[in-house]
Amino acid sequence: MTVIKKDGRIQDFDVEKMRLSVANASDDAKAPMSSSDLDLVIKDVMASIELVKTKQHLNTAMLREFIIDSLTKFGFSKVAKHYSEY
Repeated sequence: MTVIKKDGRIQDFDVEKMRLSVANASDDAKAPMSSSDLDLVIKDVMASIELVKTKQHLNTAMLREFIIDSLTKFGFSKVAKHYSEY
């Protein structure tokens, strides 16, 4: 699967890049997430991606929305706020 970036570039989807960006947001929010917390959020985001995987490409806005929704769903609203500001 590939991701369409804001500037139109197309890159391969990298789950570790997503994990790192969520971890960075949690650090910035001063609300550290454990590795099991990160696993839970990433697993939920991947499930959301699977539901819309009818397209070959996923845009960054949709991916961002999935991440914010998942963070909020699991009670990491402070992290979600910081993530949305990236």
